[in-house]
Amino acid sequence: MLLFAGLIVSFIPAQEASPAPAAKHDSLQALGFNITIEDLVRLLDLQRSLFLDPAAKVNTDWQDKFDELVVREIPATANRYAYAVDSDQGLQYVVIRGTHNLRNAILDLEYWKDRSPILGINLHHGFEKAALAVFNDLEPRLKPKMPIVVAGHSLGAAEAIIVGMLLTKNGYTVEKILASGPPKVTDDEGWEQFESLPVIRVVSAYDPVPFLPPKSFYPESPYTQAGMLLMLLDGPYVTIAEPTYFDNMPAAFKGVQKLDAHFDVIDHRIWIYADRAREKLAALEYVPFAGWEQYAKPRGDAKDAPKK
Repeated sequence: MLLFAGLIVSFIPAQEASPAPAAKHDSLQALGFNITIEDLVRLLDLQRSLFLDPAAKVNTDWQDKFDELVVREIPATANRYAYAVDSDQGLQYVVIRGTHNLRNAILDLEYWKDRSPILGINLHHGFEKAALAVFNDLEPRLKPKMPIVVAGHSLGAAEAIIVGMLLTKNGYTVEKILASGPPKVTDDEGWEQFESLPVIRVVSAYDPVPFLPPKSFYPESPYTQAGMLLMLLDGPYVTIAEPTYFDNMPAAFKGVQKLDAHFDVIDHRIWIYADRAREKLAALEYVPFAGWEQYAKPRGDAKDAPKK
């Protein structure tokens, strides 16, 4: 999705607002999100580890945390996902890697709408193709009566949402879907049909990808975000963004490394998501959305940062 972001040139004005007072909270559940900070960090760390090569290292790092863990490669889309079982929690986990290579980036760019014959809604062509590849490989492994948690970042977040839709359509129980840095996958009609889908959308401050694909691609029936979006700011701070905030595109893009002063591509990277979430383990404070920029700064220059 970083490549996709780099190809878009548009503008959204920076918000002018005074900093609002922060309010301490004991948990994300108190803010309306069905996940703990500890589980959020755990899932983001697992998403991050999927970028490791070889894939066997993922098993080494995580095999003692689950009763069953397998990392699957999907040659058709050059992507991978992890399937894990936690018997203590009574949950199955499906965690999908984000954009990692040129073939993944091409999927991001295949933004035209397809009418899904399975789901009966409009879907982003590339995301639907990638999600179906995961679902078809995954389904034979699933335990039919055990609830499922699906998670992903970037392209993987888009796939996670659609895989969650497919699981629901096929009668599986989806406990939650964690979509971090999610691009848009469908339009308002699609979200109306899946309004009960338990998606937790997490956005890192200054991440441009949740604005994509832009409204201008389908002005009459644009791709949209839906539901509450948890925005991770610096330190203990979080805020909640309404989906309409992501209707318009970010500020003018300056090269593939960095947007203007309001948006920085580095904030889309999974290691930033994991680090921002980990900062909330000690304390959690909510701030109103107006003026959120006072509580977060872009995380440095992308050229000096780790790739993942």
